[in-house]
Amino acid sequence: MNAQDMRAIPLESLVAGTYTQDNLYAQSGELLAKKGTLLSEARLERIKKINKNAVDVYLAGLPLEALAVAKNEMELRRVQRERDTGYTTNTKETVEMLISISNNKSIERDLLNTAAVGVTQKLTETDPSIILSLVNALAPVDEYLQRHCVNTALLNGLIGKWMGLPKDEVNQLSLIGLLHDCGKTLVPPSILGEQRRLTLAEFEVIKTHPGHTYDLLHDFAEEIRVAARGHHEKMNGIGYPDKLVGDAIPIEARITAIADIFDALVAQRAYKDARSPFSAMALIKKLSGTELDARIVEVFLKNMPSELIGKQVLLSDGQVAIIKEIDYDDIEFPFVGLYGKETKTNPGWFCKAMY
Repeated sequence: MNAQDMRAIPLESLVAGTYTQDNLYAQSGELLAKKGTLLSEARLERIKKINKNAVDVYLAGLPLEALAVAKNEMELRRVQRERDTGYTTNTKETVEMLISISNNKSIERDLLNTAAVGVTQKLTETDPSIILSLVNALAPVDEYLQRHCVNTALLNGLIGKWMGLPKDEVNQLSLIGLLHDCGKTLVPPSILGEQRRLTLAEFEVIKTHPGHTYDLLHDFAEEIRVAARGHHEKMNGIGYPDKLVGDAIPIEARITAIADIFDALVAQRAYKDARSPFSAMALIKKLSGTELDARIVEVFLKNMPSELIGKQVLLSDGQVAIIKEIDYDDIEFPFVGLYGKETKTNPGWFCKAMY
């Protein structure tokens, strides 16, 4: 087997009921299936055993069109995973909540409780790596706000668990994450839905949303209101709306700031491509101690990488690889598994997105 003639694909991207595009090989070079072989459930199990738990398999001369098929399969798997974990249901419930806020200029407790309970249950029942795969998945641009609310709630809860906070505090963090951007429903749709980067004047309007959030939460405890209001405050005082400094920013707001930034960076928008979680982590690390709380960033960056090992990533050259190792000192460029070897990514050949 000549590695130059092979293209690595994740073993888990093989789907029962489909046919191999070309000869399929194990990492050892052993032929697993000939071109045109039907991949039954039984054959897939045999392939996994022969491949000895390696995460990659190799197709001979796999054309780019076939790679596109593999990506399409990954997208189908993303959708199915979201349904299986209940993420889709949470997102729909969050949509209903946001629409209700927009129409009524207030929060219906029943809708909020339904959405919050769903997020809390997911944190309890779902492995962190699955939650992060949901957060990091490339997703439709027009679902941004509702997904962002759910993702920030999930990330807030994970960070709280990583910090060893009591269950009630973790649940409250999830609630704050779910509510933190509800004030955006009061921002003019012409600005909120703009398909380009905002002008300075438009951004000033966007910056009013934490205040709107605070006002909408008038029936909630003050600690929840100020935490949601403060998620754009910065440790060095350059944030908004109150230019708070350091520990004057509620700890829940400091946690939400990290979750908010991470999800915003990995999200695909009309005016920007999604960044990889590694690029996002690198930026968060850069902001540590100046804009973001260094203690919370340390917890985040010590726990997040281990949950990403073994995940599929799209490389900048269009190939799909598996994350093998992440160096804390060079977090943006992890080692990936490709062609049976571990290779370190770099500024010219990098992880573009995670599937």
